[in-house]
Amino acid sequence: DVKLGKLDGANEDREVRISRLEEDLAHQTRFMGEMWDRVQDLENRGRRNNIRLLGIPEGVEGNGVSGPALLLTMLQDCLPLDAADSIKVEHAHRTLGPKPSSDQRPRSITARLLRFQDREHILRLARESAELRWRGRRIMIFPDMSRELAVQRKLFTPARHRCMELGLCYALQHPAVFWVTIDGRQRRFEDPEEAIQELNHLPDQNRREEGPQPQRESCRRRGSWRGEWRGRDAD
Repeated sequence: DVKLGKLDGANEDREVRISRLEEDLAHQTRFMGEMWDRVQDLENRGRRNNIRLLGIPEGVEGNGVSGPALLLTMLQDCLPLDAADSIKVEHAHRTLGPKPSSDQRPRSITARLLRFQDREHILRLARESAELRWRGRRIMIFPDMSRELAVQRKLFTPARHRCMELGLCYALQHPAVFWVTIDGRQRRFEDPEEAIQELNHLPDQNRREEGPQPQRESCRRRGSWRGEWRGRDAD
């Protein structure tokens, strides 16, 4: 009986210690998740003035043409910029990596603009243009963000396509918050699966037959949405 009592006491002591360890592990897991979210937020806030350009041929930076000068020349050739648009580029450079051969895809160019408003203006003009071409090559312009955030936002692609099919006005805000107008009411989704499930339950008669499918920029022009990049405080 004495030995059994000691064994029971030892087992209870182990259970208490294991329970405490599990609680500490859960706390540390939550803490690390919060720290990771903050790191991601800081990284993407540091890129809020950046744009990323794809398709610019390798070697065009030569002949004394610097990265910022090349970027301004390309933007003026591709986009309908007004003469009053005084865009300031702090720096522009290729992504790190070996120079590809002539039959490979050129490295992308990351550029940092002085003003956030210039970045938004350039991205809006690029979205409104059917296709951007420069020196016979197709050029694409995207906002610059971390790889983790890009993957997170890409998960909303099925929901975006469904909104286009139904003719619904939508917006994807920073960091990865999906807004859609359903029956005159704005719905907010942070879970891509929840968003697509809700949209799949909508009847097809919600499709708008008049005119082209609405775009996110048209929603913002009507004042239905806040700016796409406002950080967590605005969400």
